[in-house]
Amino acid sequence: MSKHLLLASALGLLVAGSAFAQDQSGTTAAAFLGLGIDARGTAMGSAQVATAEGPAALFWNPAAIATSGARAGTGAALFSNSDWFVHTRHQFFGLTFNGGGLGTFGLSVTALDYGDELVTTVDQPEGTGELYTALDLAVGVSYGRALTDRFAFGGTVKLVRQQIWNESANGAAVDLGVVYDTGYRGLTIGMAMTNFGSDMKLSGRDLRQRIDIAPNQGGNNDGLPAELEVSEWRLPLIFRVGVAADAFRTSDQALTVAVEGLAPSDNSQSANVGAEYSFRELLYVRGGYRQAFSSITEDGGWAVGFGLKYAFTNRLGASFDYVFQEYEPFGTPQMFSLGVTF
Repeated sequence: MSKHLLLASALGLLVAGSAFAQDQSGTTAAAFLGLGIDARGTAMGSAQVATAEGPAALFWNPAAIATSGARAGTGAALFSNSDWFVHTRHQFFGLTFNGGGLGTFGLSVTALDYGDELVTTVDQPEGTGELYTALDLAVGVSYGRALTDRFAFGGTVKLVRQQIWNESANGAAVDLGVVYDTGYRGLTIGMAMTNFGSDMKLSGRDLRQRIDIAPNQGGNNDGLPAELEVSEWRLPLIFRVGVAADAFRTSDQALTVAVEGLAPSDNSQSANVGAEYSFRELLYVRGGYRQAFSSITEDGGWAVGFGLKYAFTNRLGASFDYVFQEYEPFGTPQMFSLGVTF
């Protein structure tokens, strides 16, 4: 199969999926799967489907883990941390390994920790003295492969879990993506479908109750076992199509711009735009705008950030990235990422 046919097939799949997503607007489970996971990508307005690189690509577009230019037998790791809203913490860890002719392999862990909260009741609104916790977690394994020097595909299989006190829900999902380098001025096209999977439904001991179905009648069983019914919810399916290109590139400097459109199943269609300026591949300055043209204006917001990268040897290197982003009216969460190549 030629690379042109592969590209056309992937485009047809994603366009068809995007049309499906438009009919599924509404509430979803595991909304944390839509949060950006690295400072570089977030600073570029989350316009990453065509320009993601390294372990961060495990989230944005798994095909891009095969296009980083890493040599066979080398790997990369990334850790990100963000103090999110209301004392919650959003973290990501990703690991990739280039297996040469076997392709590139990846492992990722994403967590949103809600911390400890007081248990309150109607009779004890100030708290019972107990604490409960809540945690969202996704663990994925990925594979990416370059079929030619310009075309790559990739995919991720992941397990998703949400837990709050004694209740939990589990699900599974897949991500699929393609990347095509046109060979002209760094122009790259990327497409990805993420979080396609099972519905999720909470279960646990707090949903099991004993009730009296006839409280006004005597002689009946006033402790029948019952379970509160809860609904199933879809995962937040997201389709992304985007391009990235070099506005200019010299031996010392470069300016890359990226634009992407996204169609999420739980929100309106919108666009992400971003740019990255690099100086000698040591210093990076970034800016972008998230979810432009969304019908829900509060979803959009700007982001700015910077990055530092240093190569100790041809194989060993380290990076630090930071982003400051707008999420009005809730605040301006910050994120940092630490990366290493080996």
